[in-house]
Amino acid sequence: MSKSCFLSILSVLILSSCITYKDLNYMQKTSDDVMQYPDTVSYKEYQLQKGDYLNIRVYSLNKEDVALYNCDNNVSGQNMGDDASLRLCLYLIDEQGYIYYPYIGKVAVEGKTIRQIKFELENMFKENIAKYVSIDVNLANRSFSVIGEGISKRIDMPHDKITVFQALAMVGDLPVYANRSKIKLIRPTGKGTVVKEFDLRSKSIINSEYYYIQPNDVLYVENSKNKYIGIYHISNAINVAVSTASLGIIAYKLIKTLKSSK
Repeated sequence: MSKSCFLSILSVLILSSCITYKDLNYMQKTSDDVMQYPDTVSYKEYQLQKGDYLNIRVYSLNKEDVALYNCDNNVSGQNMGDDASLRLCLYLIDEQGYIYYPYIGKVAVEGKTIRQIKFELENMFKENIAKYVSIDVNLANRSFSVIGEGISKRIDMPHDKITVFQALAMVGDLPVYANRSKIKLIRPTGKGTVVKEFDLRSKSIINSEYYYIQPNDVLYVENSKNKYIGIYHISNAINVAVSTASLGIIAYKLIKTLKSSK
């Protein structure tokens, strides 16, 4: 292979492996490479699912009326993390979609929102237990995860309304070699796990179903193909080739010197 031919091939490989602004920038307008999403879905409150944990606190002017309903080890935050002891003060949604609440019995909660459960419990209390009460209901397992290229984190959600960009900011943004055009959203639902793929670079994502993160969501980030033929890898390959060639030349000269000395 001639020197000019080798240089031409090397140039093509390097140029094809470059990361450009189109690979990295967010909020891009629609183009042949960037997807367009219709205005499909606005923010929707999370619907409770089997296996979720609820933190329920009851307040009243007469504390004796509600003392039995509040755990002494109150979960002050909404997220229980991995502390199993905190689950003793929480209500698990069972396989039938119910929680069991003291002196009230089974309460159907699957598929409902936190707001709906709050109002229902308050009405149950006012009808059967205490007239003047206020109830706080929070989702204890409120977190999402990001896995894939250079990232493996589970993040507690400080509040319900988290956008995908806020979620990425919480993990320090995506690495350079992350494939922003093919982000997979893995979302458990009452009808099974759903996997959807979207282009994070698109400006139109703001009004799409992919914009808001829900509790228990997982974002999977693929590696970009450029990582495998990146300029650093090519540079390493060139260094190895040059080192091998240099070693061969030294060995050849050494052998030649030994033969001439005989």
